[in-house]
Amino acid sequence: MRLEVSLSVAGPLIALAGVVVGAVLSYAFALLGESRRERWALGREWRERRLRAYGDFLADVKRMRSVAARIAAGVGLDEHAPPLARDEGLGLLAEANMARGGSFEALALMADRDLVEAARALNRAVWRLEWFARGLLDDSDVEGWHVGVRDYFEAINRFHELAREELGVTGSFSPREAEGSPRELYERERQARTGGSRAGG
Repeated sequence: MRLEVSLSVAGPLIALAGVVVGAVLSYAFALLGESRRERWALGREWRERRLRAYGDFLADVKRMRSVAARIAAGVGLDEHAPPLARDEGLGLLAEANMARGGSFEALALMADRDLVEAARALNRAVWRLEWFARGLLDDSDVEGWHVGVRDYFEAINRFHELAREELGVTGSFSPREAEGSPRELYERERQARTGGSRAGG
């Protein structure tokens, strides 16, 4: 009789324990899933913020380089950019440099050490072009200007490589280099065309 009573009491207790254990496990898995979703969402948000910060920095650096190249063209250092008089361009250059400084600080708050160092190297490269544009370096040193342009492209390529790696961008990177002006490309094409027609005649 006691055994029957014990079994009749134990059955519901076992069932109740199963329900409790199931509820606890369900709650634990729900918490774990929510935690993973929150971490994923936070990681995605930070990736988007870094992408925006890195893009803003690059845009400001490129703007600064573009203004510097136009001023350099005005004094005969650069043959690719449309010329801009130095006294007209220095204000634009100062604005571009201020924007670059602000976007660099935002980048430095988010990027890892290697990328921050690459950004500093890019800053130094574009500052050299800025100094040419401001007339603080020799206006007749065309070769020095071209060395500065080459260093700029090397620095921006390095920054791109590290930024893509940090952001998890897949695929191969296509590095940039200084290209000839449309006039140079046209003259080469025209020489090839006229040289070919002479050979054929």
